[in-house]
Amino acid sequence: MTKPIISLAATTASMAIALATAPSATAQEASQTAADRPVDNGVAIGEIVVTATRRAETLSKVPASVTALGQVSLDQRGIKDISGVVRQTPGIQFDPNGFGNQSNIAIRGVSSTVGAATTGVYIDDTPIQSRQVGYSTTNVFPAVFDLQRVEVLRGPQGTLFGAGSQGGTVRFITTQPSLTDTRIYARAEASSTDGGAMSGEFGVSATTALVPGELGLAASVWFRRDGGWVDRTNGNPALTGSKLYENVNRNETQVGRFALKWAPVDGLEITPSLFYQRKVTSDSDVFWESLSNPDEGRFISGAPQANPDNDRFYLPALNISYEFGGAQLISNTSYYVRDQHAEIDYSTLWPAVFGGSSFIDPAYRSTAFMRNDQRTFTQEVRLQSTAKDARLSWVVGAFFSKSVQHFEEDVLDPDFSSIFGGVPPELIFGVPLVQGKYSLSGFGRGSDEQLAGFAEGTFAITPTLKLTGGLRVSHTKFEGSSLFDGPVSGFQLQTPQKVTESPVTPKVSVNWQATPDMLFYATAAKGYRIGGTNAPVPLSVCGANLNGYGFSDVPGTYKSDTLWSYEAGAKGRVGSAVSFAASVFMIDWKDIQQNVYLQNCGAQFTANLGKAKSKGFDLQGTVKVARGLTLDGTLAYTNAYLTQNLAGGALAAAGDHLETHPWTATVGGIYEAPVGDSSTVYFRGDYQYKSRGKITTITDPRTNSYDPNALRTAPLNFASLRAGLRTGPADISVFVDNLTNDRAILSRTIEVTGVGSYRNIALRPRTFGITLLVRQ
Repeated sequence: MTKPIISLAATTASMAIALATAPSATAQEASQTAADRPVDNGVAIGEIVVTATRRAETLSKVPASVTALGQVSLDQRGIKDISGVVRQTPGIQFDPNGFGNQSNIAIRGVSSTVGAATTGVYIDDTPIQSRQVGYSTTNVFPAVFDLQRVEVLRGPQGTLFGAGSQGGTVRFITTQPSLTDTRIYARAEASSTDGGAMSGEFGVSATTALVPGELGLAASVWFRRDGGWVDRTNGNPALTGSKLYENVNRNETQVGRFALKWAPVDGLEITPSLFYQRKVTSDSDVFWESLSNPDEGRFISGAPQANPDNDRFYLPALNISYEFGGAQLISNTSYYVRDQHAEIDYSTLWPAVFGGSSFIDPAYRSTAFMRNDQRTFTQEVRLQSTAKDARLSWVVGAFFSKSVQHFEEDVLDPDFSSIFGGVPPELIFGVPLVQGKYSLSGFGRGSDEQLAGFAEGTFAITPTLKLTGGLRVSHTKFEGSSLFDGPVSGFQLQTPQKVTESPVTPKVSVNWQATPDMLFYATAAKGYRIGGTNAPVPLSVCGANLNGYGFSDVPGTYKSDTLWSYEAGAKGRVGSAVSFAASVFMIDWKDIQQNVYLQNCGAQFTANLGKAKSKGFDLQGTVKVARGLTLDGTLAYTNAYLTQNLAGGALAAAGDHLETHPWTATVGGIYEAPVGDSSTVYFRGDYQYKSRGKITTITDPRTNSYDPNALRTAPLNFASLRAGLRTGPADISVFVDNLTNDRAILSRTIEVTGVGSYRNIALRPRTFGITLLVRQ
């Protein structure tokens, strides 16, 4: 693997030398529109232009809690994916959930592992979030390449972004075609991880005016391979000398994007685009505590089989914009296609659930073949004002989407009877293996449909005091059906069931521009996510578990959960050296869609259970300390906890906290110094801290979910350094990530409490690398 990576770096080096001698395209920069021009906050919060309110505004003038990182900032920090974005953003967390290769995202403590998404995920104007169906489908996130910026909007965004943006929204804004000039961006990287395999990437993006002023093109391709660092061996104690497979958790990501912009007449722009991404993971990041020693750099999984995952999506979209008479009409049409399939090793799960031990016969194998596919059509049309100095600015629109997800789960398990000493499963469960080989076989369908109208307006009561009001009225429908069979599930037929609702999500905000450099605001907003349906569970197997949680049967449906968020904030500048943004918030969340896992029979369902409160603050700022030296940082506190017992306290107790790190903080800095007439040397350092988690349901002895050996969420320390040289359009740098080789546990799970080893996921060990990029 080393030689191909070195070859990629050498190729990009040659490109950099060639581009360094190419003529610059700066003469036409001044004529570009705000949406067309590359923007970045560079070293100062408040300089970047964002579209968090669906209108282009400088970040410092947006009365909301928003973090925005432009392309330059992403490169300076070495951010490649959503986990890197989260490290630089207060009030947001992104942690693996320990199941397969999936992760959960939470903003201000609002997160769930079931039902519809709580965080909106957008590529430009298109939502791409997924519902939890089948085997815990989670959101997919675009790779961070060829992006103009990433915006993180904290707090419910239901008025402008609809269902799924209950806790907030993450928007990936792509580089748009230029009608005026040619720009090239290329990046290559090679790195090595302590105790792991080499990693590398190569990507190039180009925008050019095919017909100046009339037709523009943007295109990019990117490939990245992340080498593995977790080993795997069969952990069955009855085996000796089992083969060790090294660095099994490698993954590869491929991204391609193509967009055209056509301006046939003044004011009209037509932009068709296609975004493609595929991520292939060879095995999960999970390692077993019983076999590993992180202090010695030993991360070993005892799973008898690998857990590969293949996740692909493509997104064709058509954006049409027409500006006329002080208004702009925008239409965005898209069709999101996602296909995901995985293999998950159940060779230790079923023995733990039904036999009380993780291992039985060394030859026993059980493999779950999982498939999820999603097809989402989205159409949004909005009309918005464009006059910047008007007393009233407004946006009105209509939105329609239909998202259909299918799932399949087939657990290949021809030796299932060996768990019971060879007794056929039909004698124990009353149901034989499906087709003589599947202990569980099922498939299902979930269909989300939304139709909504929305409006938001801002009225200037005085030149400095403004009032904003917004409302979204939706009609939503979810329909679910499924069929499961086999000894694990019994025969379960869920005939099509529907949940129909008409949620209304208002928003009101007031902001005061106290001085040209100081903005104060207060906002109250409602958020929601759509309800859903449950598949039945076999009462003969799971009845005792259900009774233990206060249920006589599984509810056929569950409704939407809602929250109200109250926020006050300030943002501004002190002179030319200091910029800051701060907010305090309180969230009341009710009828929460909660997962009820029946551990002793391997089944689960969703119900509206309990209430929660989340309160805290977030702060971010930048200080220009001296010429060439700039420091930046964030600080956030989130206290998210249940305020009501769940299932009489059996499932959770009031006071139990949601899975959060209460305190998060980052400190970063960059120093730049000229070298000669056309070169600059720079040094960048970043540090992230997350505090230890509080008591949750699994660490609370009052609940049935209590595990006496469970640990509170571990604290985390992550540091990185980068040093580089910019000369002309070329930038070469060396870096180290996880400088202190912190081994913080991101996820710690066990299949059945008290049975077998805990399964952990940790930070990637210390990684050294070199990056070469060209920005022309």
